[in-house]
Amino acid sequence: MAEILLNATIAGQESADQPISPEQTIPDLLRAWPHLRLVLDKYGLKGCGGPLGPVETLSFFARAHGVDLHALLNEMHAARRQTQAGPPAYRPGPGDTIYRLFFKGGIAVVLSAGAVWGALLLLRIGYAQDFAANSIFAVNAHGHAMIFGWVGLFVMGFAYQAFPRFKHTELQRPRLAVASFWLMSTGIALRVVCETLHASNALFFSGAFVACALEFTAIVLFIHLLLATFRRSPKPLEAYDTYILAALIFFVLQTVWDAALLWATTTAPTSEVLVARVAAYQAPLRDLQIHGFATFMILGVSMRYLPAIYGFAQPNLKLVRWICLPLGLAVLAEVVFFSLRSRGDARIWSGVGLYLSMLAFAGLVATLVLNMKVFTSRVEPDRSVKFLRTAFGWLLLSLTMLVAMPLYLRWFRGAHDSTFSHAYYGAMRHAITVGFITLMILGVASKVVPTLAGVSPARLTSLWPTFLLVNTGCLMRVLFQVLTDVGALSAFAFPVAGISGVLEVAGIALWGVHLWRVMNGAGQEHEAEVSGAVTPALRIDAEAKVGSVVSLFPKTLDVFASHGFGLLTNPYLRNTLARNISIAQACEIRKVDLNVLLRDLNLAAFPDTPVATDGASPEKASRPSACGHA
Repeated sequence: MAEILLNATIAGQESADQPISPEQTIPDLLRAWPHLRLVLDKYGLKGCGGPLGPVETLSFFARAHGVDLHALLNEMHAARRQTQAGPPAYRPGPGDTIYRLFFKGGIAVVLSAGAVWGALLLLRIGYAQDFAANSIFAVNAHGHAMIFGWVGLFVMGFAYQAFPRFKHTELQRPRLAVASFWLMSTGIALRVVCETLHASNALFFSGAFVACALEFTAIVLFIHLLLATFRRSPKPLEAYDTYILAALIFFVLQTVWDAALLWATTTAPTSEVLVARVAAYQAPLRDLQIHGFATFMILGVSMRYLPAIYGFAQPNLKLVRWICLPLGLAVLAEVVFFSLRSRGDARIWSGVGLYLSMLAFAGLVATLVLNMKVFTSRVEPDRSVKFLRTAFGWLLLSLTMLVAMPLYLRWFRGAHDSTFSHAYYGAMRHAITVGFITLMILGVASKVVPTLAGVSPARLTSLWPTFLLVNTGCLMRVLFQVLTDVGALSAFAFPVAGISGVLEVAGIALWGVHLWRVMNGAGQEHEAEVSGAVTPALRIDAEAKVGSVVSLFPKTLDVFASHGFGLLTNPYLRNTLARNISIAQACEIRKVDLNVLLRDLNLAAFPDTPVATDGASPEKASRPSACGHA
């Protein structure tokens, strides 16, 4: 088939009015017509992938940015016929790279007061075989760092970067957005230290509430800037937007509740009062944070992001719209009834209300997940897909545990003469916080960051060590924490659950270092490739795609033609078939000597550098290919 296509003649395609192909890559397009960047910037290209944009096709760009492909091509054809001005100066502003600040902040938090501190606390629990082995203030400070620092900073960074592009507009007042980072990060650092040490000095006690004020200001500023950006957008609100707006409401509610809980716990006069206040108000706070803020935000983004970026099935929009309000009410009902039950309300209607609200939440979320077909859709391969699908699996497991809780507590009550299992409840929470929320952060960021940095994820590590370590650690934690309720197994289960955090931290650390390096420029060799500024040590090799070689090194077109590939002078063929065929495959089809062709191509591309007689670079064994993965 390839041989037939290579030998086909495509008439009339070499005219100046040759149609722009949907499969043409953005760098190729902008290299030929730099002024077309203005069209793409209007739909969200600005800030993505560097001066010539990410190496993705126009059809993918249209799908990812919610643009009608036919209309986009028509607009570009019209713009191409206009007088070609010089290429617009590429000067990324604060709004174009703002995600790096927040993502790096999130990584710094999770590898300090977040997951690392949590792992140390968990080791202590495992050693002491007692869930009360740590101070409640240390545990809550760690939890605060995870929700506000790990989840909160990543949500804010992603939203500032992606939401304006979803809406074909620009972030309003990006310097204020940067200010919200410093307010938030300062508040998180201050809160972690001051809550832990509040009893030792009045300054620490006061500092904890100063931290609350800083965080609240940052969150209100964040929401204000997003709403201002949405109002400026030419696009109307869509079904998924309602989930994002609901998540923002929950973000504020949980911030206020968190400050109230801090006051209630730090002013408790006795340990008995402290335990009672924690029991009454902490679990409802977690519902606001996890079931409200985080879950609504992830569901809303997933319904927009997964079909556009990966090709997942489009959800049923009528169902999406119908579910949002009942789902939000279910979360609020959880908060109310959990507070009543935890404060000693033994009336049957409060227990029934709590269970019905949990059942409604679990059923509605499961319906949305199944509606998105995250497990059955045929999608484009990417290293992040395994994180996303597994995350939704953990979400469904957490929901199953939520629904099964009354049955478990009935057994637990009979075996332990108690009405609440800290082990089961904590395991269920861990399944959704690490299994679902953290894996979603890992997966989405591992796709977004390379794309924005101008690096193809296919050229980077597959992240399998991170995936296996985090999932293994999460499975150990969930399973063995539950087994600590079984008297005969608890002595063994506690230490195993205790070391699970070490595995999770190791996986997140590998991912964090990798992502930090990408944000700092690692893996951006293709920036040099697309501009033609490739170092002499790099060489064209047999796996390079024919179309990419010609695009990067125009002088090689004559070399290909002299070796029998004259049809490459046709631009349509170069931008379609030739982009999918390597030099080795082309030589095999046309019966051309591969080594001779490689030698001539490298001489044309790098005339001032000696080339080995076999056509390969002398450094080929230890150097990356200039084009092999383009």
